[in-house]
Amino acid sequence: MPASIVDLHMHSTASDGSLAPADVVALAHRNGVKIIALTDHDSIAGLPVALEGARETGIRVIPGIELSVTEQNMDVHLLAYGFDPSDARMLEAIGRYRVSRHERARKILTRLKGLGIRIPMEEIEEIAGGGAIGRPHVAEALMMNGHVETFHEAFQRYLGHHAPAYVAKHTVSLEEAVEVVRDAGGVTVLAHPGTLNRDAWIPGLARRGLDGIEVWHSKHGPAEINRYREVARAHGLLMTGGSDFHGERTPDVSIGSVAVPEQVIADLDEALRARRALRAHP
Repeated sequence: MPASIVDLHMHSTASDGSLAPADVVALAHRNGVKIIALTDHDSIAGLPVALEGARETGIRVIPGIELSVTEQNMDVHLLAYGFDPSDARMLEAIGRYRVSRHERARKILTRLKGLGIRIPMEEIEEIAGGGAIGRPHVAEALMMNGHVETFHEAFQRYLGHHAPAYVAKHTVSLEEAVEVVRDAGGVTVLAHPGTLNRDAWIPGLARRGLDGIEVWHSKHGPAEINRYREVARAHGLLMTGGSDFHGERTPDVSIGSVAVPEQVIADLDEALRARRALRAHP
């Protein structure tokens, strides 16, 4: 039996995961998980295939995405759930994310070229396979070309913060992301706050429109889970959770491996009903 039948955080080849969306759904089914959200970075390209797989397996797939926003010059990730994936403004915003990711990758490759490492953009595009391009694809190219031996080394030597080829993401504010998701009928959740290490920000983020925080996560131990459960209760925030599965890039993390309470789904559904009611009658 899985630790949970609920997993609301996972990635496919539509961003930086190693499994195709259909294979992600198939693995969830094999693992006994009943309710999932495919939350690729800045992309919903895998959602149609995931929904088709869900129809075949009986798994419920909640529309999801993991959006990048900038807060006090830091990269912060927002999980969005339950939005209308055909919403025009949402699709326009995702399109802007896609363009900015492509531009960022070009700038990273230019910096690598200045360090004597030549990798063509076409190689990164091929590795990404049509998915949203990110630093992990550049790291994979560095490995394939023998410049580093591991992902960790790629980020440590070239791609991580303060490394010589690092390029910051295009700035998107919390308010911009929250407004787009809210107008599309969805809710926003702060992803893996334990890795952000900025708990003092959470009350302010809640006042500015954040709907919830990810309490259960593969990098949250019992102390973090208890702390974020209390923070969520104190500020009236939704609680969600998931594995943050990436396939081969997270070999110790599998779909359903994080014990997410089923009550999370009831609370999320209630919040989404309320959001859609507001959308229908603004």
